Amino acid sequence: MRKPLPSPREVAAPPGWRASELHDPFEAHVGPLFEREEEGERIFGFIVDERHVSADGTVHEGMMLTFADAFLGSAAHRGADHKSCVTLSMQASFLKGAKPGDLVECRTKLERKTRAIIFVSARFSVGDEDVMTATSLWKVLGER
Repeated sequence: MRKPLPSPREVAAPPGWRASELHDPFEAHVGPLFEREEEGERIFGFIVDERHVSADGTVHEGMMLTFADAFLGSAAHRGADHKSCVTLSMQASFLKGAKPGDLVECRTKLERKTRAIIFVSARFSVGDEDVMTATSLWKVLGER
């Protein structure tokens, strides 16, 4: 296993959260990203800062897709019995913009799996309000 990469910013983890180990240089660049467990479910998050926003002051869709790719990919990896997976496709619906200081949470769901393809969905929220939903397909490497 590769050594985790440091994020360029030090941001304290929210209470009850821990820093995620990031191995992808791009993900580390936009981090830190966080995770926690709740009733056996892994929940992921990040705190929006000025690096993550568009000209209108809300979180950039590219940041949301980077965050989605990181943790839908993590769910696919677990669903594929920890085999390597790559993104085949991802669809997202942007519902509302998050602002600097907001904690964006991601809850993933393994929808279906075959030997070669993993189907994952996720809901992204700030508090009780959804800001994005996403669905994705992942190719399990080495499987046909």
